[in-house]
This record gives sequence, structure tokens and C-alpha cells, in this order.
Amino acid sequence: MLERLLVAALVLLGPASAQAAPKSSLRVSVTGFQSLDGHVVCALFRSKSGFPDGRHALRSTRVRVGKAGATCRFGEVPRGTYAVALFHDADDDGELDTFLGIPQEGFGFSRDARPSLFGPPSFERAAFRVVRGPYALSVRLQHL
Repeated sequence: MLERLLVAALVLLGPASAQAAPKSSLRVSVTGFQSLDGHVVCALFRSKSGFPDGRHALRSTRVRVGKAGATCRFGEVPRGTYAVALFHDADDDGELDTFLGIPQEGFGFSRDARPSLFGPPSFERAAFRVVRGPYALSVRLQHL
């Protein structure tokens, strides 16, 4: 009898445990724009590999800047550790403009991580954890 109950429980629990982990949505509110021109480009990373180069991002999005700032949205984000890197593409050329390696457009990272003298912050300094449900964070653009 106990054996049948265990088998029945395993059959009932099997599909539920085989389902993918619940996914969350992520909303990134961006403020600190010096102009309302262009778009903000947001990139979502799941590891330090390639961070913060947008070509290595898990996902990216481009959103028009408005009077209240801009909001980047990422749906269907599985549980895990992430970091966001973003920039204000004021001239809409698709690239972060730099002069001698110094950004000429606003940029930012999750947790408002600051760059070091030698480059962007590490993935670990910008990292945050998504567990379940909607997740929201705010990033204020930095200007050098």
C-alpha cells in the first residue's frame, strides 16, 4: 500500500518538478539624463563573461528617452544573478561615444556601481539577485 502511495506521489510530483523554475520580470528605471535626445540602451548580463560589452549580453533593449527618464523592461527572467550596463545614446548612433576611452555620453550600471580608474566596475559590484516576482531597480546616469 505504501509503495503505491509513493509511486502515485512521484507520478503527481514528477511533472511539477520537471517544469522550469518560475520566471520574473525586470524593470530598470533610468534617470539623470542631460538631454531628452535619443535612446537609452540597456544590456542584461548573467555572468562576468563579456561584461559590460553589449555584444556579450544575455539580452538588450533600446528605449526612447522621455521627460520622466526611461524604463528598460526584460520579461521572462529566470532566477539568478544579473548585472545591467546601460548608456544614453543621445546621438542615436548605436554606440557609446568616447574620447581617449572616456565616455562622452551618460552611462550606468545596476546598483549604481561606479567605474574604477581603469575601466568599468566588475560584474560582482553591479550584480543583483532575481528570485521571483517582478523586480525593479533604478540607475542614475553617470557623466564624466
